[in-house]
Amino acid sequence: MIYLETEYRFKITNNRLLGGVIFANAETFSNNIDIKLGPVYPGWGTGLRIKLNKFSKANLCIDYAFGLNGSRGFFVNLGEVF
Repeated sequence: MIYLETEYRFKITNNRLLGGVIFANAETFSNNIDIKLGPVYPGWGTGLRIKLNKFSKANLCIDYAFGLNGSRGFFVNLGEVF
C-alpha cells in the first residue's frame, strides 16, 4: 500500500478553539509485493477541528470526505494521527 495525504488547516476563531481543514489523499494497493501496484484511488474533503485541550492540543475532528464513483463518508476522530 502507498498512501499520500495533505491538508491545510486554518483557524476560525481567534482563540483557536475552532478550526477548519481541507484535505486530499491518494492510495494504491498491491496483492503481492512482486506485483505492480493497482489504480490510484483519490479522496478529498473538509472538516472542523474543536480544541479539547490547549496543552496537549487534542482535537475533536469532524470530517466529511468524497471519493470515486459517488463514495462519501462522515468521520469523527478524537485526537490526532500525527
